[in-house]
Amino acid sequence: MATSDSDIGLVVDPTPRGRWFERTIDPTIARALLLIGMVVLVGTTGYSWIEGWSAWKSLFFTLVTLTTVGYGDYGMSEDGQRFTALLMIGGIGTVSYTATQLIQRAMAHAAKPERRMLQQARKMRNHYIVCGLGRTGQHVISKLRDEGVDVVAIDTDSSLVGMMRDRGVIAIERDATSDAAMMLAGIECAAGLAAATASDAVNALICLTARALAPDVNITARAEDDASAFKLKRAGATSVIAPTSYGGDGIAENLLRPEVARLLPGLQNEGFSLHFAELSIADRSPYRGLSVADVGDAHPRLVFIASRDVDGEVTLRPDPSHVLVEGEVLIVAGTSQDVRGLGGARRAA
Repeated sequence: MATSDSDIGLVVDPTPRGRWFERTIDPTIARALLLIGMVVLVGTTGYSWIEGWSAWKSLFFTLVTLTTVGYGDYGMSEDGQRFTALLMIGGIGTVSYTATQLIQRAMAHAAKPERRMLQQARKMRNHYIVCGLGRTGQHVISKLRDEGVDVVAIDTDSSLVGMMRDRGVIAIERDATSDAAMMLAGIECAAGLAAATASDAVNALICLTARALAPDVNITARAEDDASAFKLKRAGATSVIAPTSYGGDGIAENLLRPEVARLLPGLQNEGFSLHFAELSIADRSPYRGLSVADVGDAHPRLVFIASRDVDGEVTLRPDPSHVLVEGEVLIVAGTSQDVRGLGGARRAA
């Protein structure tokens, strides 16, 4: 019976006491250690009986024999020499077998974090995949985690992957352009993917791979320049972001419209900022059947920007009497606290 760390009481272990080795030590390692212990016992007993040596001297010569260190002529009898020959043949093989098992288990233990990461990634649904763990990728992951969503990161740099794992992020050390890496990251069940490497060519391959495996997934790609944006969209990107252009836009906005820029997240890191969110009306959504005015009464500080119906038609500033139906998406804006209070909404900025 398993209990959580917070449970208080008696924990009953259903494992029989006779299977102590299986509960505490790997069975293969246990057998190997037991075998080598038997060899040492046989060697110590044999030398003590044949040569009449003390227990310590017999144990010492057994260990010297098994480790192939070697020793000089200690006046060993012919029977003792025959016994030593048998001990060498059987004992050294046992030592080699034990060492091999220990090394294999150590390597398997070192690979456990990777297997654990892959198992967690396979169980995820509606998560986000970030390809590339440079500054842009790390910033994307930080923002996604602030939203409380599940993230899987992919990169070929082991140091960056290890750093992400230390931060509690599920990170896979693979080539993100391969089908295998995408499948391991759960692309078929992902809500979105970010191609955030520093290479436009690599990002294009990532988009092609992801789009082929998950035709409906939302893909956002990073472009080093505007000239690559069209190519990335042709490769399958839903949207393309050029950090250089975005940075230029931010500077221009701060120069021309400082008060407006101060409201936009990403252009101003301090003070009040405006956040956008998508409210998708699903079958079991609590907002289904309510009017825009009803939602506004429940969240008076929100601003209703637009709505998109099931046919893809966008309506700016939807009428307060408009009733929300299944499949519709409502775009709203407000402070970070207001957006978080709108259950079921996904932040867009």
